[in-house]
Amino acid sequence: MNALRVIAAAFRLQLAITRRSPGHLLILLTSPLFSVIFLSLVVSGQRSGTLVNGVLAPGLIGLWLMSLDLAASIIEEERWAGRMELLVASLTPVSLVVFGRIGVVILAGALTFFESWLVAVVGFGADVPLERPGVFAVAILATCFAMAGTATLLAAVFIKSRALHVFQNALTYPFYILGGVLVPVALLPGWLEPVSRVIFLSWSADLLRGSMSGDLPEAWPAWIAMTVGLGTAALVAGVLLINRIIDQSRETAHVGHS
Repeated sequence: MNALRVIAAAFRLQLAITRRSPGHLLILLTSPLFSVIFLSLVVSGQRSGTLVNGVLAPGLIGLWLMSLDLAASIIEEERWAGRMELLVASLTPVSLVVFGRIGVVILAGALTFFESWLVAVVGFGADVPLERPGVFAVAILATCFAMAGTATLLAAVFIKSRALHVFQNALTYPFYILGGVLVPVALLPGWLEPVSRVIFLSWSADLLRGSMSGDLPEAWPAWIAMTVGLGTAALVAGVLLINRIIDQSRETAHVGHS
């Protein structure tokens, strides 16, 4: 219950910060442009599967870019605003604050899927299928949770990184391909599948794609379980790592500049 209260407090804090400084939500302005690019390539093909890819890819790309941006900046924002010392002094689990703050922005970023659908329907006059809306809604929530968990782990890794922007750039296009964001994992070379399946995006992308087209296997609940499971594993690892880093900062008295 204490952990839930910390996450809820961080959630409210980020809502207040976002209302005053919505910089992390700029992806909502650029995502429609991604949609125009992808849909321009696929609408003329008149294939529902390709159309689904064109609608989903901008949303997943937008969420992943947002996750990388948050992971790289959220700890630095706490230091710059003078909240880090207060958090450490109050013995509040900083890792849960990070997760709660990230969760707000990721949930807001899910609007990129609606923007992409709107561009397809209004801008291109496309008939976008949504055969399993219930499964689609659950898949969106599972994807957002896994994104937030993964961003928490990346935030911990980025704290110690001396080549932050290099790592950020390296985690973009490879994840779009290995995560099945641009094309289904089944179309990639077979030897890449074991690598792809340890990335939660490969499960959530297939789940979202199948819920829209209606091409879902009977084992689709396992896809949700894998998405949530991989997100949970990343979250646990991120919490442990951030806690360890904060403990070291307390020991060395280098909280603000470590």
